[in-house]
Amino acid sequence: MTPIQGYENLTDAERSLFIQAHQKHLSSLKNSERDHYGLGNIVEVKANPQQAAIDVRFLNGEQRQFTAKGVWH
Repeated sequence: MTPIQGYENLTDAERSLFIQAHQKHLSSLKNSERDHYGLGNIVEVKANPQQAAIDVRFLNGEQRQFTAKGVWH
C-alpha cells in the first residue's frame, strides 16, 4: 500500500483520531461504497487544529473532515 501523504506529520493523538473516525466512517457505508473510501484510496491527511479535526482527501477527489467527536462531513 502507498503511504498516505501527511500521515507522518500527525501527532499520536491526531493519528488515533483519524483511525477511529475512519473506521466509524467505513462502518456506516454500504459494501460497494467502502471500496472508494478505504485506506488505499486516501491520498492525503492534514491536521486541522482550529476545528479539532483531520482533513482527508480521497483518490476519487472527495474530501472529508474527521472531527474529534468522531463525526465526518
